[in-house]
Amino acid sequence: MHIQSLSVESLKNDNEHVHFTVFNHNGLCWYHEGTVEKSSSVLLELRVNRAIEVDVQSRRLSQVNGEEVNGIEHNQVLDLSDDGERWEGDVLNDEPCGWGVLYDSENRMVYEGFRIGDVSVCYGRSYYSDVGVIEYEGEWFEGKRWGKGIQYDRSGKTVFDGGWINDEHLRKKVELSEENQLLHNHVEELIVSDNNCNGREWKGVDFSVLVKLRELRVGNECFENVEEVKLVGLDKLERVMIGKNSFTKKKNHYGIDSDRHFSLKNCPKVKELKMDRYSFSDYDMCEIENVPSLEVIEMGKLNKDSCNFLFASLELKSDCERMK
Repeated sequence: MHIQSLSVESLKNDNEHVHFTVFNHNGLCWYHEGTVEKSSSVLLELRVNRAIEVDVQSRRLSQVNGEEVNGIEHNQVLDLSDDGERWEGDVLNDEPCGWGVLYDSENRMVYEGFRIGDVSVCYGRSYYSDVGVIEYEGEWFEGKRWGKGIQYDRSGKTVFDGGWINDEHLRKKVELSEENQLLHNHVEELIVSDNNCNGREWKGVDFSVLVKLRELRVGNECFENVEEVKLVGLDKLERVMIGKNSFTKKKNHYGIDSDRHFSLKNCPKVKELKMDRYSFSDYDMCEIENVPSLEVIEMGKLNKDSCNFLFASLELKSDCERMK
């Protein structure tokens, strides 16, 4: 099983029930990790190198990396520390592995749900241990609240019911900066701050995995090493705005690199494509296809050297049936 392929397929099939982060891994941009709700009771947790499948209704750990887990002992009591912390539930190789209950040193329930080793996975409930009230119930990823979940106060009243990423409420507006490199597949407005994402690991950027994206705003001097940019099949995308000297190694200048391509295709709602001077000044191809709502293409500044796609092959194509 190729976990990256499984992640991409999950995004295509049902984005509402998928909560993934999107990031770089070993030079590969836009690798996906997170949770997938396959059905009302079956959940997947996908990491770079591991896939876990559970059935919440039957409280069963179904598979790890596509294979059934053999040898799990049920209804076990496992001491976790000399202070009295313990696990009651599924155990494999003297470690928690499956559904169970975690108790603290004072015999208070801390967590109930799926756990592998010392990490909560897929689904469970955490408790205010001093009062025995549920603090959070829902999906987990690597010990963090992730996916769909409900947060309660100490009296049991609902504080938040919705999506989570990385232990925080899901935000639909995300700004990439030096401090924050965390993207997720539910983002609607993406802002890339100036002088960002210029590392050599950024070789290609496929924004197409951000299927809810409405607006993309890239600041000045970003993505200098990116060789391929894809904005393809984004049904909700309306605006793309690029600052000065982004997506180029030729700052305030121009050149040509046959490996550098830009594609804006099959985005039915996009109205504006704007970029400031010298962005894409060394790209070899600009492909714009099947964008029937496009009203504005603005490249550079009037009466100033701009050099956007200066030596590039420019292709503008439309599907006549869609344009009617």
